Amino acid sequence: MRAAARLLNRVPLIKFVGGPHPAPTTISKAVKPHPLAPKGEIPGGAASSGSTYFNSNPIEPKEGEFFSRAQLSQRFRYKVPKEDEIEDIISGGAEVVF
Repeated sequence: MRAAARLLNRVPLIKFVGGPHPAPTTISKAVKPHPLAPKGEIPGGAASSGSTYFNSNPIEPKEGEFFSRAQLSQRFRYKVPKEDEIEDIISGGAEVVF
């Protein structure tokens, strides 16, 4: 009983400035484009179902830039793990005894 009385007499430590805000009278559920959307397009399937994104200005790498490690020389590419390393990874190292 005392715990309940203590909770009812609790004073919040956070003070909000400005008081409670009025609830909006109407909430619009209409799909609208974002203000910064290119050409005012609506994302996803909300616009037209047949529209697909096509980038007419693809980004090309500058001199000395690469988009994939597969484009680099062999020494900078990912190395495929050896068979015994794969087995250790799969087993979680359970077979290793010190």
